[in-house]
Amino acid sequence: MILTHDVDWPPSGPGLKHILARKERFEENLISRVIKEGYNPYLNIRELMEIEEKYCAKSTFFFRPNYNDGTPVDAYEKIIKNLAMGGWEIGVHINDASSADSIRMEKDVVEHVTGATIYGSRAHYLRIGLDHLSLLEEAGLRYDSSVTFCKNEIDIRNMGYFSVGKLVVFPITIMDAYLFSYMHVPEERIIEVIKKALMLAIDKGFMTILWHDSSLKMRGGRMYSSILEFLRSKENIELVRGIDAYNLVTRSTES
Repeated sequence: MILTHDVDWPPSGPGLKHILARKERFEENLISRVIKEGYNPYLNIRELMEIEEKYCAKSTFFFRPNYNDGTPVDAYEKIIKNLAMGGWEIGVHINDASSADSIRMEKDVVEHVTGATIYGSRAHYLRIGLDHLSLLEEAGLRYDSSVTFCKNEIDIRNMGYFSVGKLVVFPITIMDAYLFSYMHVPEERIIEVIKKALMLAIDKGFMTILWHDSSLKMRGGRMYSSILEFLRSKENIELVRGIDAYNLVTRSTES
């Protein structure tokens, strides 16, 4: 099971207007804090780290080189370095995947802040076509996880991996946003959906979960801890980062 998180917003969050327009997703006490204290319920990276440490897991965090309000990824420098030092993986969340040059530039920006090589990517809003995946390899990336073949249900096509040249692609099997929108899965049925996915994935080797840090305190999104607890209860499931899955794939193809 590949654990991944997209960091879609700057540390300051999306702003009061955006949050209040979605206030039904949160408990009333959190919305009260947003109004009275300027609290940002979208910034949950440290909480994700604590959950994963509890279940002896590490994941991959994809950071954008620049955010919509102009905030550079440098605003996350301390958090990124803490993640990297703790054994989490940092990937690039690509804003512009239209050319190898733009991808390489964004990769370089996140690498500079991380202080280490970036191997994995995911395009923001998954905005990259299958016929453009080769650009990622050209830009120096080893693996990507921007592909989903179906949003409305658990689909075996979104499991395992495939290759484009030397680029390894891990489709997104389960995304929090798709569970709650396209699939209309209520909070109390999320573990049931995970169980169904595991049954389908028996022969596929990998499943990839995308759980946004911004959703962790939302209804449904707050189930991440329960998901890891369930997965940890299964003896035949390993919780890995994207780079770990990539290394497993490359070792198996070389042997």
